[in-house]
Amino acid sequence: MELIPLKSRLIRAGDDIIEAVKDALKKSKTTLKNGDVLAIASKTVAYAQRRLVYVTSEKAFRDLVRHESDVILDDGDMVISLKNKILIPNAGIDRSNTPKGYAVLWPKDPFKSARAIRAHLKKQYRLTRLGVVLSDSHCQPLRAGVTGIAIGWAGFEGVRDERGKKDLFGNKMQYTQINLADDIAAAANLLMGETDARIPFVIVRGLDVKFTERVAKPADYFIPPNRCIFKALLPSITLSGKSKLW
Repeated sequence: MELIPLKSRLIRAGDDIIEAVKDALKKSKTTLKNGDVLAIASKTVAYAQRRLVYVTSEKAFRDLVRHESDVILDDGDMVISLKNKILIPNAGIDRSNTPKGYAVLWPKDPFKSARAIRAHLKKQYRLTRLGVVLSDSHCQPLRAGVTGIAIGWAGFEGVRDERGKKDLFGNKMQYTQINLADDIAAAANLLMGETDARIPFVIVRGLDVKFTERVAKPADYFIPPNRCIFKALLPSITLSGKSKLW
């Protein structure tokens, strides 16, 4: 597998994300090829969609987080929420790498956004097999630091089911599913960085994934709390909230 970072100009609110990708490819003197997966920092897509909100105070920020959350699990130092079927602090809203006084939301419908970007790039570069992943940084319970997570993807099967297959010793796998989309996001995140690297696009080349035209959706990776192996840690999740999540 090869990771190819694409340095970009500063992307501002309302910029065309496709033009930004094309410009970054041109400056890097490379192009997209059949079999590539393009990881895109979700914040750049949010900027293109003008998903910036001016917040006047900490109270206004927390009110914004509550409004954007689908379900709130805990309202402490951070609001622990479910957003688009992802367990995430502050509904994914971020104030890093944003103009002073502003917060940036997640892109609208990340899976739909990934499909739209993929369709444009497939046509632009005359490709038949291309994947797109929208990535964000994410913290995990009981683990220091952040890693990458896919909040939407298109063009490939993001989860590979290994259940029923046998391991090296002939034991049948019972639970294992490989989240390829998250793995791609995590690998790309190493190059994207968290500060001023200005690398919002990473080409992942040579990875064995199953390309497909099937429409991926949040339910593809979501496990309801009553079936999750960490269910004992999730006693406060209920069916309350603005939408029924399972």
